[in-house]
Amino acid sequence: MIGSRNVRAGLVLLAVGLLGGLALSLYAFHPVVQPPAGLANYDDLPRRLLRLAHVAAVMLPLINIVVGPWIDRLDLSPAGKQWSSTLLIGGAAGLPLALGMEAVVPALRPLHPSGLPAVGFIAGAVLMAVGAVRGLPPAAAEETAVSRRRKVQAEA
Repeated sequence: MIGSRNVRAGLVLLAVGLLGGLALSLYAFHPVVQPPAGLANYDDLPRRLLRLAHVAAVMLPLINIVVGPWIDRLDLSPAGKQWSSTLLIGGAAGLPLALGMEAVVPALRPLHPSGLPAVGFIAGAVLMAVGAVRGLPPAAAEETAVSRRRKVQAEA
């Protein structure tokens, strides 16, 4: 199953994202430790980029966990399913990393390294949407037919 990779990767990346959030909390609002010089002010760009990286490090893995079980059911070729899966995992791993790099290496900001993983993740999601629009996934169609039969039997 291709989608099981997304679930596994999502669970691992979610744990990493939560640990990253825990590290960020050490100097948020009531600092337990002094923040590094470039992160002293709450509204500074590097600190905002790290907060955005944390959001991406939690939400994109969660999306992988949710959509993983559906990838194999979509009306896509095996290559399409593989691409969608790979793009979603790559985006979930790459976007927080790229945002973190932009936060700590100011020279990278004009290059926008976070753009590629962001676009990749969205491309994976769009590819999944194409597979969903092409038709109801076979397993879901079968479940619908079974539930209709049960409803008819219950009414009889």
